[in-house]
Amino acid sequence: MATNLKRLVFKNWKSAIIFWLGNHLFMNWMPYTIRHWYLRSFCKMKLGKNSAICMGNFITGKNIEIGDNTVINRFCYLDGRVQLKIGNNVNVAHYTLIQTLTHDPQSPFFVCQEKPVEIQDHAWIGARAIICPGVTIGEGAVVAAGAVVTKNVEPYSIVGGNPAQFIKNRSKDLRYKTRYFPILDTDIQ
Repeated sequence: MATNLKRLVFKNWKSAIIFWLGNHLFMNWMPYTIRHWYLRSFCKMKLGKNSAICMGNFITGKNIEIGDNTVINRFCYLDGRVQLKIGNNVNVAHYTLIQTLTHDPQSPFFVCQEKPVEIQDHAWIGARAIICPGVTIGEGAVVAAGAVVTKNVEPYSIVGGNPAQFIKNRSKDLRYKTRYFPILDTDIQ
């Protein structure tokens, strides 16, 4: 029993150190090449080609998959303790929070609830948006800045507010490929 406990403690500490180094050293001080190598190799993130994880983000959990040509801008929180899947050509603006865990407010034991999040291709998440656990953001959808998304967002729709509500539809003619690699911690490319 003591041996199993020691293994569990060592495993948890090892994982904690990996993410601590990632969040406090690699996410803040390293160029893209080294940052992305660390995220893939040690944090087990699946990161597509020409995707950018900008400086200053906080990442936790080994269940994150990001497609090609996707940008996660500065100061976002990516919760990969449960599956977080972000598609191709997705833009996630500054200070966005994406959560995959919550607690049951009715539980006398504050039970943890695990709910995966998916953000599909060509979605655009505005600055300071909050994506709650269990949400799917449909293909081509736009989440306005500051929106709190508690329910699924239909493809090619624009939502905003708290809680996020439908505003209007977005054009389905989306041909762009996102490529955003600002130099250091600037918006200069």
